[in-house]
Amino acid sequence: MSKLLNILGLFSNPGGVLLLFVFGMPVRVGTGGTTVTWTTSSINYQIRKFDDIYSALAWLGLGFIIFGTLLQAIATLQRRK
Repeated sequence: MSKLLNILGLFSNPGGVLLLFVFGMPVRVGTGGTTVTWTTSSINYQIRKFDDIYSALAWLGLGFIIFGTLLQAIATLQRRK
């Protein structure tokens, strides 16, 4: 079981790193240049939608990295027992 968890963690981590490399870190200033949520009507809807998709995929990548690290930690703890 620990080998399976280790392998799943090893595949999850590079996937998360790749997503973060392509889509950037999720915590950043939006396309409009302010940290306020989308309140102005001057921002094009397509740009807002594109930025929201990038942000969601970046959070997914960060989640993959955390999930992979937890799987590897659990696999290591199971082996030591």
